[in-house]
Amino acid sequence: MSPRSGVEPSAFPEGPPIQERVSSLEVLSPKEIDARLGDLGYRGQPEARRAASVLAYRHLRRIRRLYLEGLEPEPGTRENALFLGPTGSGKTFLVELMFREILGVPTVLADATQFSETGYVGDDVSTLLSRLYEAAERDAEWASCGVICMDEFDKLATSRSDSRFSGQQTTKDVSGFGVQRSLLHLLSAAQATFPPDFGFTSRIRSESLDMGCITFIACGAFSGFRGTAETMAHVERVGFGREPGKGGQKDLESIATRITEEHLENTTAFSRYGFIPELIGRFNRLVSFAPLDAATLGDILQDNVLRTWEREFAHEGLQLSVDPAVREWIVARAIKRETGARGLRTALAPALEQAAYEHFGHGKAATVRLVLKDDAVTTVRD
Repeated sequence: MSPRSGVEPSAFPEGPPIQERVSSLEVLSPKEIDARLGDLGYRGQPEARRAASVLAYRHLRRIRRLYLEGLEPEPGTRENALFLGPTGSGKTFLVELMFREILGVPTVLADATQFSETGYVGDDVSTLLSRLYEAAERDAEWASCGVICMDEFDKLATSRSDSRFSGQQTTKDVSGFGVQRSLLHLLSAAQATFPPDFGFTSRIRSESLDMGCITFIACGAFSGFRGTAETMAHVERVGFGREPGKGGQKDLESIATRITEEHLENTTAFSRYGFIPELIGRFNRLVSFAPLDAATLGDILQDNVLRTWEREFAHEGLQLSVDPAVREWIVARAIKRETGARGLRTALAPALEQAAYEHFGHGKAATVRLVLKDDAVTTVRD
């Protein structure tokens, strides 16, 4: 039986031993990891990149100490991080590039909204380990060196209602508490069991995975959290001395706002927002992502969005040209709609699809320009 995973050696596929896998990983400093991110097209978020680069370096050192130096991880050294920031600010993209592309360790990205408490409709959180096991080519020891990223983590927040539907195994665990409790165990356990077949049958014995070196990252926009934290910091008075509200209406919080370190220090606000305090306490590092500014969005538009389309047009013998006015219009639209980098591709898609529909497949060389006309992007063929 393997001393690290608790499963029979015959359960491992034929492949490189774990020491060989770990020793083949390139050792990079935090600064070198950050530089690689830039080379791969990641733009903006200097503070978050710095924190994530250190997180990735420590993850690499931890698995090297265990498998190459024979040093067991010290209790309490496991790293879990919570990335908070508006949509389109690059949270999950950072995780994917840093751990899957740069470090090259098994990496799983999953949507939190598909999980449910055991016994209800939906995936059990233990299937996160099943996915990691698959990403590691069904090698449990290699999986124990991996990273799990749960996106839309803030959607697990609940109104703290203790109501439950009757009819166990036929309804959805809508409260969110069940998933939070399951994650609480996953983030703190030294070992955890998982169904290697994703729980589709009960005939296959569950396997055990060592959790000491697994890094867990949760990502979420946490819309409204800043308002929650600021409301709790404000002492409301009644009667004489009460300060009247501005305009008699509650201020609406913008979607693309930054959660500051001061807000993150208000741990009680997470409980008011709808999280079990112990769960938030399992995250060693809370990292805030800022809304992307116009200059950064312009760089992303050129380096990540347009460059992909330019290559595709080139394969068709076409040259894609985008007028500066179009670039400015697209960036301004993304900022106005508070959709971040995601909004760049969305705004461009209709015009590019129209150009592809009209000009792809003809085999004729030409230049296709995107121009701005009547506050809309249109195509012109030269």
